[in-house]
Amino acid sequence: MIFLLTLLGGCQSTCIDDDLCRNIPEIPWDPGASPLGGEGYGGDGDTETVPDREILTKRDCEVTLKHKPPQGVAQTQVAGDFNNWAPADLGAPDSDGFQTVNLGVLAPGHYPYKYVYDGNFEDQPPINVYTEWSGGSENRSLVVGDCDKPLLQTVSAGADGSGNLWATIQFASAADEVALDQVTVTAGNNPVSADFDPVTGEIEVNLTGLAPGKHSLRVWATDSSGRNAENEPLFIPLWVEDEPFEWADGYMYFVFTDRFRNGDWGGDLYDPVNGVAECANYQGGDFQGVIDALNDDYFTELGVNTLWLSPVYENPEGGYLGTDGVNSYTGYHGYWPTDPLGIESRFGDANGSGAEKLDEMIELAHSKGIRVLFDLVLNHVHEDHTYIDEHTEWFGPGCVCGTQGCGWDDKPVECWFTDYLPDLDYQQHDLTLQVLEDTLRLVELHDVDAVRVDAAKHMDHVIMRSLNMRIRDEFEVGGGAEFYIVGETFVGGDGHGLIMDYVNDVELDGQFDFPLYYSIRDAFAYGGSFRDLENMVATGEAAYGDYLMSPFLGNHDIERFASAVTGVVGDYWNGQYLDPMANGGNNVTQWDLINRMTLGFAFTLTQPGVPLIYYGDEIGLHGGHDPDNRRMMNFEPYLSENQRTLRERIAVIGQARASSKALRRGDRVQLWVDDDLLVYALDNGGGDVAIVALNKGGARNDSITVDSLGVEGVEFTDAISGAQATVSGGQLQLPMGSWEHRILLVTP
Repeated sequence: MIFLLTLLGGCQSTCIDDDLCRNIPEIPWDPGASPLGGEGYGGDGDTETVPDREILTKRDCEVTLKHKPPQGVAQTQVAGDFNNWAPADLGAPDSDGFQTVNLGVLAPGHYPYKYVYDGNFEDQPPINVYTEWSGGSENRSLVVGDCDKPLLQTVSAGADGSGNLWATIQFASAADEVALDQVTVTAGNNPVSADFDPVTGEIEVNLTGLAPGKHSLRVWATDSSGRNAENEPLFIPLWVEDEPFEWADGYMYFVFTDRFRNGDWGGDLYDPVNGVAECANYQGGDFQGVIDALNDDYFTELGVNTLWLSPVYENPEGGYLGTDGVNSYTGYHGYWPTDPLGIESRFGDANGSGAEKLDEMIELAHSKGIRVLFDLVLNHVHEDHTYIDEHTEWFGPGCVCGTQGCGWDDKPVECWFTDYLPDLDYQQHDLTLQVLEDTLRLVELHDVDAVRVDAAKHMDHVIMRSLNMRIRDEFEVGGGAEFYIVGETFVGGDGHGLIMDYVNDVELDGQFDFPLYYSIRDAFAYGGSFRDLENMVATGEAAYGDYLMSPFLGNHDIERFASAVTGVVGDYWNGQYLDPMANGGNNVTQWDLINRMTLGFAFTLTQPGVPLIYYGDEIGLHGGHDPDNRRMMNFEPYLSENQRTLRERIAVIGQARASSKALRRGDRVQLWVDDDLLVYALDNGGGDVAIVALNKGGARNDSITVDSLGVEGVEFTDAISGAQATVSGGQLQLPMGSWEHRILLVTP
């Protein structure tokens, strides 16, 4: 089992300003530079110093808090469960303003506490510390581990594009100083050798000749008394790749597993539930289908480098009445978990369980340089979940969202989505810890690279902040690959403020950009002005800063873009699936739909952040609202000419993004906007510039001023048509036909 590294800290003698007795203190010495707000670590335990951190070589059982109070405070005290909430004085400040108090030896566990400034308890802990609810209030959380067990710490780790991988791991002995005796290391699923010194406790891993892809390390260690490290396996995610990946390079594809592709017709576990309409039932998609698409290079051809999987948890059998009170649904979508670690058995087949096929799929994706994102359902569980029987106290009484006196926005945290989906109460600290343990175990077991937090606005901040800090402290520390934590907060066009309530350095890295989505749809589906679209872009830039949002054209909770354009839906509850793109070949003209979708994608995929393509949008899949917007996907050789044309266009745009760092990482500069023509640049500095032009009106031939970009005399090549144009006199001549788009990249 993987353990919370911050849970282990009571065996280090000093806990700094983030007030956690942490064992692997990834905290810069510069005050405030760390997202956790610490300044450094010290104490009586034996340590080795590495840049910005102290690494333990022996654990110490006494706990000392070290805190820097706010300016102007004359007396600082601390009160918590460890002293029965009787305020105790901290010592005189040192030359840097820090004060300390020795709490002695504390039993392993979590201790809620607060600081007391001049006789007044602090109202609310800062967001950048671990917290826990107790007694109806949110408190700081002092986390004390077991000093009678050894500990593993990542000192440094890395990999390069030449197939080399390295890591230095420090074994900290238990307080009785029993030496390191045995070490086991795996890279991916393969055992590898490691050198270690039983005297110093230093463990070295050096590998060469590795193929491109992910080669995460897992480390187990035992001391001479036979005691295992408290936090084993130590998990260090590492990638061998030519160019270091940044999440600004990300381009996501949402694989809705049950509706994406059936990999073994006739030999699988596909068995619809009686009494449930086809549109809300299992339709046979599985992990083998995703494996087949990977082997076909389906995603690579689109330029995609990240797969968002619909939730992989085991879901209940049977049908359940929907919120409309009329139609029944199954758990085909994955959002009704019954086990925190169980993988949906229906997504396996005769050749492997759901978990086995999932791991096979992830390993294949990694070998192709593709990241995998898990969809986390942390707001609720299904009534058949294992938590229900074990801990009824974790589920307080709740009203159903949208019923009388229980509005979705009035009581977003308290309300239940429906009566068979009990809401998780994160004011129960034991529940918070269990969910965190299970979630990080799920991530580590399957070696995923990112997570999506479903229904963020319906949960207490404590779960998302704790998840973020644990991922940073446990997986990224010392050189592990960077994770991306994106949230879903379903809002309207003015919802920037609510989105940003959850985005910060210690919570979500970004969210799906719903406000921009509505403006994208208005501009490209409904004939809205580019001026309004650009106003929304500017609003988002001001609200989001440098955080990585995810712009999108389609979503599994909203009517399909294609149906919004054509108005074609059908009576899906009775098995009628109308789709002019698929049925009837060319009766949907490029003018009617394909050009609109193409320009919409050209805009979406060239925005800063981590853009998303919802499965099926690349072929113009139709569908009304849930569940019709989750129809079964179609592939070659069964695509119509219209579908094939649209997919080819989207692939060209995706490949342009994949080939251009400017498109992925450049600063956005607006060059021209009117109702029908939009031109903007993405400037990555040093002459690395891309220019995007979109025309949804009549033919144009405009001269665009680009002198601010420093590209005088530079020749650009259009990634779409291959045409070339050179900047002269600070101007770029831009002839464009109706519903034409250009992506101009600097000619090599």
